[in-house]
Amino acid sequence: MNTIDRIADLSQIWKQAAQVFPYFDQNRIDWDQAYADYLPKVMAAQSERAYHLLLAEFMNLLGDGHTDYQPPRALQDETGYLPFTLRYVGGEYCVDAVTTGQERFLGARALRLNSAPFAEAIAWACRYAYRVGDYVSRYRLHQLLPFYLQRTGNCLETDQGAWHFDLLPQKQNKLSVKPLTLNESYQKIAVPRLDIRLYDGGILYVRLDDFLYAQAADEVRQALTQHPDARGLIVDIRENIGGMTLYGARVAELLIPGVFHVCQKRTRSMTGVALASASQLAGWSAKDIERDIASGLTTREEVARSRALLGNAHFDEYEDCFGAEGQAALYDGPCLLLTSRHTVSAAEDFAAMLRSNRRALTLGTPTCGTTGTPLLQRLRCGGSMRVCSVAYRLLDGTEFIGRGIAPDAECEISADDLRAGTDSVLREALRRLREA
Repeated sequence: MNTIDRIADLSQIWKQAAQVFPYFDQNRIDWDQAYADYLPKVMAAQSERAYHLLLAEFMNLLGDGHTDYQPPRALQDETGYLPFTLRYVGGEYCVDAVTTGQERFLGARALRLNSAPFAEAIAWACRYAYRVGDYVSRYRLHQLLPFYLQRTGNCLETDQGAWHFDLLPQKQNKLSVKPLTLNESYQKIAVPRLDIRLYDGGILYVRLDDFLYAQAADEVRQALTQHPDARGLIVDIRENIGGMTLYGARVAELLIPGVFHVCQKRTRSMTGVALASASQLAGWSAKDIERDIASGLTTREEVARSRALLGNAHFDEYEDCFGAEGQAALYDGPCLLLTSRHTVSAAEDFAAMLRSNRRALTLGTPTCGTTGTPLLQRLRCGGSMRVCSVAYRLLDGTEFIGRGIAPDAECEISADDLRAGTDSVLREALRRLREA
């Protein structure tokens, strides 16, 4: 890769973020200075690996889960893939999926990696990936950790022993897991794709692991129609990776009547002439501004607007809207929503729909805290970038980006649950609905 391409890619990231990123007024970063700081670094990078990590580090300065850099697939293949995945449980990282033959490590707590405390690997990943405290976005952690490791001869020390491993040459789509289950019977609802069950006591359970399936609402509708006397509904989005917010809204419309609003949103607004006019303010002194306000040439409101434009902080604000006038909910009984840190993006939009309209009690842990329509672009170097373009708050103004939507009641599976294959959160949800 030549120096011109390196400069061009860094410049493209800087330019696109400067135009659309909606949180500059909150993170207070000097984005122009950051570009100037990283320009000599990317020019001097000694390897393609170092260069791509610098781009990831540069974008991570913005601190947003829908704003990141994806390295080229060829570089990821060359580096390798983990033979396991990790789950954040109670402030620790535990193994929750493994290659065949290593099942004894399922549920094991990660203690050390290549002789260093596992916390050091997490701290390294935090330079390049969205985080909330010491929780690193699951997908990004698994993508980045191979760059921290050696191709061969690694060792993960756990409370279940030491696992000596090499990175895999190809990504494994099917790792061994221990499914979380309960020791109680249920009736499986016959639908084409979704996991929908009827538990004793007339409680329907719907698991939604993504919002990429256009027929999800149709299958939920079918289950609700077949069981109109259901006494409770559990919607499980603990592992939902997101997708199309509209698909989630179609499910929510089965539970929420009429027209409903969900979040306060804002996106950057600017026209060329407005920015040009605002730029003339930059050279004015405070005395000049006061003089022109007094003479009627401008107003304090116009001065404030100009400063907002110059500071990348001028927005169009609106609320999203779903449903339809006169549309009845198919189900209006008790509802529990299960969430976790792995509830991401469009799944958080769905959680906000039920939360903002007081339609379900939420049980679990806070969501990931990242959503917002991203601008997508491929770069010359073979990697790609995402930049968030829409800022979100809950309808009541509650901030959840960078922290997650908090549940009404905290409940989390433990490392022991992972080892035993026990879904203690679902058990608690069933208990609450039965008692209600």
